[in-house]
Amino acid sequence: MYIDIINKLNELNIEYNELEHAVSKSCDDSKLFRQQAWYDWIGSKNIVFHAKWKYYLVTTIWDKELKARKFKHEFGTKDIRFANQEEITREIDWVIGSIPPFGFKNELITIFIDQEIFDHEYFMFNPGDATKTIRIKTSDLIKIYKTLKNPIKLFDFKWEEAIFEEIEK
Repeated sequence: MYIDIINKLNELNIEYNELEHAVSKSCDDSKLFRQQAWYDWIGSKNIVFHAKWKYYLVTTIWDKELKARKFKHEFGTKDIRFANQEEITREIDWVIGSIPPFGFKNELITIFIDQEIFDHEYFMFNPGDATKTIRIKTSDLIKIYKTLKNPIKLFDFKWEEAIFEEIEK
């Protein structure tokens, strides 16, 4: 599946940098590896939520705390939990700790992406391999999302209520 991500980047003529490192077991590990190569970046945290028998991928900044209750209106319930590894394998075929922000076969899962990511020039993520990091421009991330069949929504939690906006394709 790593190859699918590289192929997507090449297909869209997106410039990227790749870093190989020891296995990252946490966001802090990833930060240490990435700082050795790049200083101008924002790392990602990709979480799969389960709510009302559906799954959602939420991409945010690596050190940002997410409150699931902020998604209750979008998910249609306040009964939201993290998906477990078995569910993640079944739904998107990735492993916790190296879930990428795109590149999986399930075109039905809605992807939510934190608007704050686009306040930075570069974005980094594990491409489904805990020993690799890819860095792309955040403007290219939107370019990628516009080519996916998945529903894509930007979110912003700057106000009391969350703001959600669908990406035009």
